[in-house]
Amino acid sequence: MEPLNLAICDDLPEERKALLALLEQAPIATNCTQFGSSEELLEAFRPGKFDLLLMDIYMDGMTGVEAVQKIREMDKAIPIAFTTTSTDHTLESYRLSVLKYLEKPVQQKEIDDLLRLVKLQKDSAPRLAIQQNGKTQKLPLSELMVLEQQGHHVVLSLKGGSTIQLYGKLSDLLPQLEGQPFFCPHKSYCVNLAFVRGINEEYQCYKMSDGKNVPISRTNRAKAKRAWEDFLFAQTRGET
Repeated sequence: MEPLNLAICDDLPEERKALLALLEQAPIATNCTQFGSSEELLEAFRPGKFDLLLMDIYMDGMTGVEAVQKIREMDKAIPIAFTTTSTDHTLESYRLSVLKYLEKPVQQKEIDDLLRLVKLQKDSAPRLAIQQNGKTQKLPLSELMVLEQQGHHVVLSLKGGSTIQLYGKLSDLLPQLEGQPFFCPHKSYCVNLAFVRGINEEYQCYKMSDGKNVPISRTNRAKAKRAWEDFLFAQTRGET
């Protein structure tokens, strides 16, 4: 079973140690990266790098709430759980789509239930079936940033920076993306709108979360803008 990649952010080493002890006893395996401040976490954070963020609220410098506000600008979907000694920020948790609000000291059952929920969400996510080396693999759509036709191959760019090259046509994969937040701004590209960070009007391209640009054809300019705006609107209504 592939372990979940977790980030633990707390400015107190003893609190991080306590969480690690609970995670070691949990029924679901995890790989944990520790951060001693919000600033450290934000410097290292990239969409897709972690499956779950365990975030303290009251820390020196930037608070956990402030950090999560910035993280939500980069990644709308990552599951986040606040760990705190107070319930004063329950409303902010709701507004930031925080998955759980755990009061310290956190209990083993709370951690076990949280990991099961995150694992269930990850395993039940929509997937793209691809053929590699004669075998069928299913990639979570949430991991897929861009599909690009390059000659006789399709290159899949995944969040985290890795790529997969397949022999075939982009058009053969598109039926699996129907009803999902994907849009083809160009005949050779299809993008996951969750990773679009803006539109460069001068160069007519989508600006992606990894800093790369995806071209928008002249005939698709209006549709590309509308598709992204519709996606953002659906997010505000909790429909994505």
